[in-house]
Amino acid sequence: MASAHDIMQRMKQVQAAREKAFEPLAEILGQREELQRQLAELDAPYAEAFVAAESAGWTAEELKAIGAEEPAKRPKGRPRSRRSTAKKAAPEASAAESSAPSSAASIPGQDGAREAAPAAAGNLSG
Repeated sequence: MASAHDIMQRMKQVQAAREKAFEPLAEILGQREELQRQLAELDAPYAEAFVAAESAGWTAEELKAIGAEEPAKRPKGRPRSRRSTAKKAAPEASAAESSAPSSAASIPGQDGAREAAPAAAGNLSG
């Protein structure tokens, strides 16, 4: 029968073998954490460079085709000034465009509603 001392010695041998097997994993884990930290540090400059390329005329699809992945996070405040300007300009332009055709379209209906209806029906079928 094995003594308590023999059992403890065997357990220490097994534990030592397990620890030795873990050493390469521990080393790689440390390297991996360092590389992930370095990669995280590049996220912001990468996003800024990606946006700069788009500002220079490249589309996201073109950049993806070349091999540049779209950044996970875009820089803060990226195109807000452009979007707000575009949104302000677009409704005025579209309102001017839509008001002119709608008023012109309503005038023939006012002059002769009966005449406009058959003409409209003829346009749809032909």
